Amino acid sequence: MDRTSYELSVIAYYLSEYDEKAVSELGYKTRTEAFSDISYLLGRENNYLKLRRDEFDVLTSSPRKGWRNRSPLKDVIELYSEYSSKSYEEVTNEVKSTIQKAKEIINFDQHESVEETSYIEEVNRKIISHSGKKILCINPQKVPEKREGKTTLYKRNPVKAINALKNADYKCEYCNEHKTFIRKGSGLPYTEPHHLVPMKAQKDFNVSLDVENNIVSLCSNCHNLIHYGKDAEIIIKELYDARLTELNNAGIIITLAELLKYYQ
Repeated sequence: MDRTSYELSVIAYYLSEYDEKAVSELGYKTRTEAFSDISYLLGRENNYLKLRRDEFDVLTSSPRKGWRNRSPLKDVIELYSEYSSKSYEEVTNEVKSTIQKAKEIINFDQHESVEETSYIEEVNRKIISHSGKKILCINPQKVPEKREGKTTLYKRNPVKAINALKNADYKCEYCNEHKTFIRKGSGLPYTEPHHLVPMKAQKDFNVSLDVENNIVSLCSNCHNLIHYGKDAEIIIKELYDARLTELNNAGIIITLAELLKYYQ
């Protein structure tokens, strides 16, 4: 069972065992509201949580019939065995913690999306007067300044992004034959900078991630595919393999498996 499925299963047990008390404890007015909001926060279809709760109904003190016409799955039985021995307060605290962390991630992602758009726009403005220099750092760099608010975001230098685009000759680094178009003002081919190790990972590193070594040049299609496409892992792996030496030179030590977790 993956992490999200496990967390949802714990919540499903909680909602099964404590029903309306649990719904109220979590700040919801109805079961439907709880299912909908929690499913959204954890990124899983609404039916998963409800059906999982129905599976636990067979084992818990719930008055609902649940899925009594079939035997519970092994992982449901194991999780029930583990959590039925915990107190209401213990399970409540764990469930609330899971939901709070999910809210923080969504809040961060929303802020980061706005930040990303602003960053790309600033690169587009600056590249008109500054076409970049071919440069890579050979030593780790200082962690960039951070801005504190509802979320912590680290400043990104648009000049470093332009240098990275210059390093790639303004071509897509996943496939330099991908067609692009010419920028207004600069006459340069349009590609977008992308931090291979995302800036949201900066808190886990004591060296800067905002360095040319970690910024790749991508066509718009590949850039969006990395963020939103189901085949993103293919591109990430190829870029990682191509950039591993440069990442190490910048002190950014990370395995492919660790990198992929930041994209989940």
